[in-house]
Amino acid sequence: MFSRNTAFKNNQIFLTLGTLCLLSAVAAGACSLEEWQRPADSDSESFELGHGAGKFESWGRAEDHRVFFPEFLPALFERTIVLHRFDPNCELAWIFTGKHGGFTVSAGHNKLCLYQRFYDSPAFNTTVDGNRIRHPERRPPLAEAEYKGRLQAVTISLDDKLGLSVLLNERVCLKQRCLLDVSRHQLKLVGGPGKIRGELLRPKARTATVRVDTGTRYQTMIGFGGICTPTAYAQLSKEGKQQWWRLVREYNLLIQREYPMGRRLSPEMNNWDRLEDATPHYYGDNFPNGEVSDFEYIKTLRKLGGKVWFEFWALPPWVGNDIDKYADAMVRYCQISREKAGAPPDIVGIQNEKRQSEATWHEMTLALRRKLDEAGFESVQIHMSDAGTLEGGIGRAEAFRSNEAAWGAIDFAATHMYDYQQFFTNPDGFDTLLLQWKELTADKPFLSTELCINSDRYQWPTYRIALQMAQLYHKNLVLADAAAVCYCWTLLNVVQPSYGWTRALVVPDRSNGFVPVQSSHQLRVFGSYSRLIHEGMVRVEAEAGNPDILVSAFAKAGNKGTIVVINRSTTPRRVSILWPGVKLKEFEIVDPYNFNIPGAVTADNKGQTQILVQPGAIVTATNVVLGRLDEKLIKNTK
Repeated sequence: MFSRNTAFKNNQIFLTLGTLCLLSAVAAGACSLEEWQRPADSDSESFELGHGAGKFESWGRAEDHRVFFPEFLPALFERTIVLHRFDPNCELAWIFTGKHGGFTVSAGHNKLCLYQRFYDSPAFNTTVDGNRIRHPERRPPLAEAEYKGRLQAVTISLDDKLGLSVLLNERVCLKQRCLLDVSRHQLKLVGGPGKIRGELLRPKARTATVRVDTGTRYQTMIGFGGICTPTAYAQLSKEGKQQWWRLVREYNLLIQREYPMGRRLSPEMNNWDRLEDATPHYYGDNFPNGEVSDFEYIKTLRKLGGKVWFEFWALPPWVGNDIDKYADAMVRYCQISREKAGAPPDIVGIQNEKRQSEATWHEMTLALRRKLDEAGFESVQIHMSDAGTLEGGIGRAEAFRSNEAAWGAIDFAATHMYDYQQFFTNPDGFDTLLLQWKELTADKPFLSTELCINSDRYQWPTYRIALQMAQLYHKNLVLADAAAVCYCWTLLNVVQPSYGWTRALVVPDRSNGFVPVQSSHQLRVFGSYSRLIHEGMVRVEAEAGNPDILVSAFAKAGNKGTIVVINRSTTPRRVSILWPGVKLKEFEIVDPYNFNIPGAVTADNKGQTQILVQPGAIVTATNVVLGRLDEKLIKNTK
């Protein structure tokens, strides 16, 4: 974010507001302000408050002096208020608002205050400082800092590390964790009569160049997907199911990762797809949503060109520690899938997340490969047991590698990465584990089998949270060479919405005829990659030369390609793309306001592709055709 050296005194403010926990850092002692230097690369807008300027009267409130700025703020930003006149009996309140809440920064003489506000629930208090207000609102404790010297500029920054920083004359004086999206901002004059005059500064767009080298090639892509839970799919209306299949095809969610019948699988193995036997999960008060199959669903998916991965999570109780019974059950699923869906799964896993001894993993792998071959399923491939965390995955890879025969029987390395949530305020700190994983498993293609947010700390439906996941997708593809990336749930039935916001891409909308709807911003961000990076495309070298510009490129035969650019800085970037032989035609924008919105690319005066990427936005540029559904395949959907 900023490269300024500032001493901080750290305090933690724990706030019971759903799942939110704020971290506040306040400068030790009073901030000593130095002379401020105006940045050269900014646009400005003048304002004036007091003595009749900015005066208005709103319903239910006394007269106010305010300035409303017309812009819609980007996901990440830096804005500066320059104070040319600041009367000593005045206080300036800078108010930021968004869908779920906002924050207010107040600057008076020698004192700075910051608080976040939440107003999206009637459970929140409707009085503030003893006064009734006309909307629900809840405020955490106030963060304060004193300052010494002449105040010339107040800067607000929202960064890609979930940080909210307040700077006075370029010095950081207050810092908090902020999960909220804010879209609008305004100024308010507080205190006695006086006058404030100044201007708002916005950083101008800076240039950046991305160079693509098609000759340097990495992994070949298998695709994207996750778990469509059959209980959620069953809730959709006929029209809802048809909409779901259009979304699956358009968003290229063509990998169905099965959570098959486990704990409730009968010894006769005849209830794999009996919906009534779906296992209740640990998802609060929500209804059963795990461990059951739908072979009709799989049959339709295969008509669209989809693939299926299968593994047990909890083993059936009657399997116990019998390795042969385990392998027989895996083979039986393959047989039933072939009978009911037309084909066995493409890939099977040893076991999801469950810890076994090294010797047991080795025996399970060798027995499974042998019994699959004996049953005529030689084409079914195997991935290693996937851990819940990348750190755990590294340990499992070491365990599998300790037996040459077992490692030789594995076709894919695999792991989940729930420990990335520990790095949301420092995403690049996760890189060390990713590079260690890549080095350890380099001889096997990598399946990133399950990604999402399950920490109650971050289950929040904001774009800023989804942007943290976008950085993880980039790192999976570029640092770990993932050949496939799967979200946890693509479609999940929930009653309590927080379980859908970050654990699922889509949920059934009961209020609009049981059709599928995005649960938060997670779908659009995942779609920045999944929609236009198709099976068989190869990742190629792409370099931006700037750590705040994350870029990945994927080539296809016939001079086709897709490039994804994330701007994680607080400054707009005008990006020129140098990709010899590839003429990009379209782009899609993802940000808090745009849901994979398409547009035509432009060229600069040298004929090079050029795109403007706002702070926190993701732009996918391509000449690859978006997947479209053959409506004949779903016309008989029930």
